Amino acid sequence: MIIVLSQQTVVEPEPAQLMSIFRPIVCMIVTVAWAWVVSRLDKDANRFHLGRHLWNGVQMVAGIFAFFLWLYVLPFFWLGLLVAMAVFTASIGGYVLFRNTKLPEAHQWYFSADSLHQWWQQKEAVNAQKSAVVHLMRQDGAPIEVPAGTDPNVAAHQLFEQVMDFALPRAADRFEIAADATKAMIGVRIDGVQYPQPPAEPRVAVALIDYLKQHAGMDLEDRRRRQRGRLLIEADGFGRHEFSIASAGSTRELNLVVQIDQQKATLTTLENLGLLDVQRRQLEPVLTEQRHLVIAACPAHQGLTTTMTSFVARHDPYTQSIMTLEDEVEVELEGVTHETIETGSDADAIERRLAAIFRGDPAVVMVNRLIDASHARLIAQAVKEMRVYLGLNQDDTFSAVRLWLKAVGDMEMGAQALGAVVAQRLVRKLCPTCRIAYKPNPEVLKKLNLPADRVPQLYKHSGQVVVGRDRKQECPTCHGLGFRGRIGVFEVLVLDDEARQILSTGQLDQFRAHARRRKMIYLQETALLKVVEGLTSISEITRALGNGKTK
Repeated sequence: MIIVLSQQTVVEPEPAQLMSIFRPIVCMIVTVAWAWVVSRLDKDANRFHLGRHLWNGVQMVAGIFAFFLWLYVLPFFWLGLLVAMAVFTASIGGYVLFRNTKLPEAHQWYFSADSLHQWWQQKEAVNAQKSAVVHLMRQDGAPIEVPAGTDPNVAAHQLFEQVMDFALPRAADRFEIAADATKAMIGVRIDGVQYPQPPAEPRVAVALIDYLKQHAGMDLEDRRRRQRGRLLIEADGFGRHEFSIASAGSTRELNLVVQIDQQKATLTTLENLGLLDVQRRQLEPVLTEQRHLVIAACPAHQGLTTTMTSFVARHDPYTQSIMTLEDEVEVELEGVTHETIETGSDADAIERRLAAIFRGDPAVVMVNRLIDASHARLIAQAVKEMRVYLGLNQDDTFSAVRLWLKAVGDMEMGAQALGAVVAQRLVRKLCPTCRIAYKPNPEVLKKLNLPADRVPQLYKHSGQVVVGRDRKQECPTCHGLGFRGRIGVFEVLVLDDEARQILSTGQLDQFRAHARRRKMIYLQETALLKVVEGLTSISEITRALGNGKTK
């Protein structure tokens, strides 16, 4: 038997040609871009009433025709893309030519390098307005455009937003900028404490000074003269705020001080100052009198204006004539006549102004500071028939009394003029969210004259809260500072006839003993009561009262 083996022919399969993934991506990009342009043309036609439905139909037919030629008729992908783009351009160009014949020149479209640049600048400006979290505003409330593009103030506004991002959540009351050719310093004051900000480029800091001065209506060319202005801002999440701006400079350095919501922060009532109930009951009868002098005393930046304003605000300006003489009107009270001391006025000129005010026979006068001894004698004579409030930069009530008597130069006249003296300090309040309770050391309480059996716990600042399992994070209320807001601590010295008689003889030690017998509470004692209440801490009253003399 013969067996024949046949060799089978093996045919190798031809490789399948797979479509490139790049082409669908190009199709998708072109489709999305075409749809975006057509949607913009639709909105434009609707806005100017240019036959919206007709032109929508034209664009849709042109689009379908272009994609048909590209994907089904022409054999080469890239050649089809060029033809499709030509059809798209023709249909869009037809709409542009049509709209330019129907609209005035101000609304016409022109495609050129300049027009594209202008379009890009407008787009940047719109994006800047949307992304900005702080907007400057004019006094009438109209918004000021946020700088964008090549505007030299872009960096200045960015620096301004950085400062506001720190200041506004923490309820800052002011910030300062000092800059020269080589360095710049920015500080934010919160509850009387200065917090330095990260170093800024001197050029940008100077630009920020000019940026704020310009929109506050101040003279940019005048670098040295002291200027003042006002400005409004709107901050996302923090509402509207008013800036009181003061600028000054020298041949070497520029300075800008910005008070935040000065009017709102300074204007308060007697009940909200922080006086103890017993102090307020002692003081209120004196404040209702229509004679005698009431002195408010404290070091600089310790709330003198707020206290004096609260005193004046207790009088009715519509039934009484009320006037003030101040270096600067920090708070405008309705119905009150505010007069300012011109810069550079000498003591004689101020005395004439004060005498003229007294001759007008007002019921109440407020003088924010004592400039000369002659003014003290003038006030001492006037208070026989009117109420005068006077501010003194002194540490406590007794040092204010001594200064007053020395200025008058007549012990009896000075003593008979006095009705009350109020001394004060501002202390920061512990943040109620993150303050930490602790058991105080009995030895420390003994030094502070506090009974250990009646003070089971005190509080200190923290700035952090515990979340989860022993994980700490920044306190959302005080933003890590440990304090939120300030309150006044006071020393109130009210004079009766006996006290005035003792004082007129110059017996200051007996005068002090008499005040103590009448339940006068010293400044340090008031502060310690705030500590026991949990409103503040021992470290804070030590800081706040440490610069002055306490009993």
